[in-house]
Amino acid sequence: MTVTSNIPEPLLAFDDKAPVVRAALASLDATHARCQAAAMRAGILSNSVDALRVELTYHSNAIEGSTLTLRDTQLILEGQTPAGSKPLREVDEARNHDRAIRLVETWSDERSPGTPLADTDIPEIHTQVLADIDAIHAGRFRSERVLIKGARYVPPGGQKFDRLIPAMISLANRSGVHPATQAAELHYNSVAIRPFNDGNGRTARLLMNYHLLRRGCPLTIIEFERRAEYLAALEEANSDNPIPFTAFVGSSLEHSIINLIGSN
Repeated sequence: MTVTSNIPEPLLAFDDKAPVVRAALASLDATHARCQAAAMRAGILSNSVDALRVELTYHSNAIEGSTLTLRDTQLILEGQTPAGSKPLREVDEARNHDRAIRLVETWSDERSPGTPLADTDIPEIHTQVLADIDAIHAGRFRSERVLIKGARYVPPGGQKFDRLIPAMISLANRSGVHPATQAAELHYNSVAIRPFNDGNGRTARLLMNYHLLRRGCPLTIIEFERRAEYLAALEEANSDNPIPFTAFVGSSLEHSIINLIGSN
């Protein structure tokens, strides 16, 4: 499938040609092969997947400013009350994000292999992200202009979504691209469009994870401790240099695999 001609701005088509990207993907592929071998030998423990799910919720929300700790997040998702007073919005963010993870996991399990990403998947994920926080805007594309604090980049207006979102989906569904590269591309293009009033970062990371899950990869965490590196790589992509972000997503996936199966 060739969909890389006449790509509307600000979308980008990522590739694997840069040496730093090829090196990152080679290391990732070797680690992923070990993960698959371990799964065939003894399976992956369910509590390891549970732990990865909690960590993904914690890190994704922390990147957006949540003050909940990893332990707070774990207790909330277990239906318990963490110590001290916690902002209700942050509690809802944790619960919503966990439900969104389980939604994309269900899609990955129940949809036929090779099922393409659909444009309806994006608002469905966003509906979960904002379900108990902003029911009016949950799952609805914005109509007004937005600015991003601390960034020179200005997202497109909502009148361009009818062209941008189908183009983003077409890029995400093309063949012959490494899953990590394409996941990085999908994440970047989603935040470049910035289709919602709020929750764009969480939605983009969940889209990235759905893309990876349906290609046999585990949940992938972008760690809060790497937030500055993450934002800098996104800013580089805003300047038409997607190489750092592609390598960053590849290394994040590899680290998540190592967390899941151990380093041995």
